[in-house]
Amino acid sequence: MSIEQTVYCRVIGQGENLVLLHGWGVNSAVWEPVIEQLSQHFRLYLIDLPGFGKSKGLSEYTLQTIVDAIVAVLPERAAWCGWSLGGLVATYASYIYPDKVSKLIQVCSSVKFVAETSWPGVESSVFDNFKQAVQTDRDKTLGRFIGIQAMGCASGRKDASTLKKLLAGTEQAESKALLAGLELLNKSDLREKFSQLAVPCLSLFGQFDSLIPLQTGQEMGCLLAKSQQKTFKNSAHAPFISEVDAFNASVINFMID
Repeated sequence: MSIEQTVYCRVIGQGENLVLLHGWGVNSAVWEPVIEQLSQHFRLYLIDLPGFGKSKGLSEYTLQTIVDAIVAVLPERAAWCGWSLGGLVATYASYIYPDKVSKLIQVCSSVKFVAETSWPGVESSVFDNFKQAVQTDRDKTLGRFIGIQAMGCASGRKDASTLKKLLAGTEQAESKALLAGLELLNKSDLREKFSQLAVPCLSLFGQFDSLIPLQTGQEMGCLLAKSQQKTFKNSAHAPFISEVDAFNASVINFMID
């Protein structure tokens, strides 16, 4: 399969390889608060997903094309840590390329974001509404989404401000990538693939996350009993912003375990 573009990747630190994948609507700048400490332990690969930040877009967006574009700029083997949409991408990579992914860390992510009778999540209409809003007023929609991610925890206002400052002056995502990302969040169902994962997995959740219900963690634990889980008691959707030290400790302990 030919790789049609180059993904932007910033490499920092020394040690075991650790890939960091951001979520929807943002770019790798969101990881800035954890970089200093994590780079003392690991060689970090900070990726901008295709069509986000400094990465060029794809002609077709699927989990497969996104993962293949990312794999092309990475070393032969690495641990993958993905936040939200990035977690969905990392989970797919762990299933499809178990020889390339040594460990999986899911940060406030799910193997199926949309709710159904037997599965907790958000309503499908949420993503449809965001798709419409992106086409109407992209900047306002992205700002609103940042607010939603921080909403609910005590530091919510401060966290939203931090995220906006980190992203200020960085390249905005392409509209096609934004719409494709929402479609992936809306349609993807990796439950069966997740239940078959061979790589060690750590799933991190936020107590006040409005996008990933706490019950999701319980259901994911049932799918993959050997996976580890942690819930950050003072976080919403971004524990690496709300609880930096605790987040770093969780990642470091899992990586060196």
